[in-house]
Amino acid sequence: MAEISAKQVQTMREKTGLPLMDVKKALVEAGGDEPKALEILRKRFADKMVTKSDRVAGKGRIGAYVGSGRGALCEVRCETDFVATNDVFKAFTDQIARQAVETGITDPALLLASKAAFAGGRTIQALLEEAFSKLGEKLEIISVVLLDGATGSYVHFNGQVGSLVASDKPQPEFARQLSMHVAARQNDFWMTREQVPAALVSAERDRSRGEVQGKPPQIIDKIVEGKMSKWFSELVLPEQPFALDDKKTVAQAAKDSGVTVTGFRRMEVGRTSS
Repeated sequence: MAEISAKQVQTMREKTGLPLMDVKKALVEAGGDEPKALEILRKRFADKMVTKSDRVAGKGRIGAYVGSGRGALCEVRCETDFVATNDVFKAFTDQIARQAVETGITDPALLLASKAAFAGGRTIQALLEEAFSKLGEKLEIISVVLLDGATGSYVHFNGQVGSLVASDKPQPEFARQLSMHVAARQNDFWMTREQVPAALVSAERDRSRGEVQGKPPQIIDKIVEGKMSKWFSELVLPEQPFALDDKKTVAQAAKDSGVTVTGFRRMEVGRTSS
């Protein structure tokens, strides 16, 4: 039997985050062959993952990644707030977003099966199992969204809200500022007036018209259109007052920065807007 040194056990423990005894047993079983021992550990802890599959992953975090011409957000769930703020979990969520950017895959099952070039060709499933071995909680990819264009991102410090914005050309500072603006908005909103659901528009128009009954007929339409424009200014991103300078609309702030905003995504644990 190969002799297993304390240093070898400690080195592998640092790589995996697993208990010393589990690491030592795997090394003994593998005859001191570290790659083989890692595979033994991966399979062993994958089995343990199955036993936790019925647990509720009710907490989570938003991951983000921006590449060349594309960005991604993802929601990944875990079981506790403690793990949701753990650096290992944070890194894993960002790996999911990166894989989505690099492959164009947004389906969670297909993502898990895909191989990550940045991880030496290992699958995302293998990365999930590695994260599980260190965290000991059920981990689950809930949703992933992509946004094409010159993209910027922002994830709030608590990890519960993230956003992407895209423009027709790169402007990193403005992209980050606008991403923060998008993340701060809590109500549903859209990129254009045409995207606002017709039923909402119709109901608001009827309400506005009801408020001006009794006014001279020749000015009713003008008043209603003014009310609708104010309403749209809260629901359409380019028309919203820019958070960093509310004397300008988002469209005006973008123009001052030399860009045109082309899209956005907002993701909150339990909720996605686009």
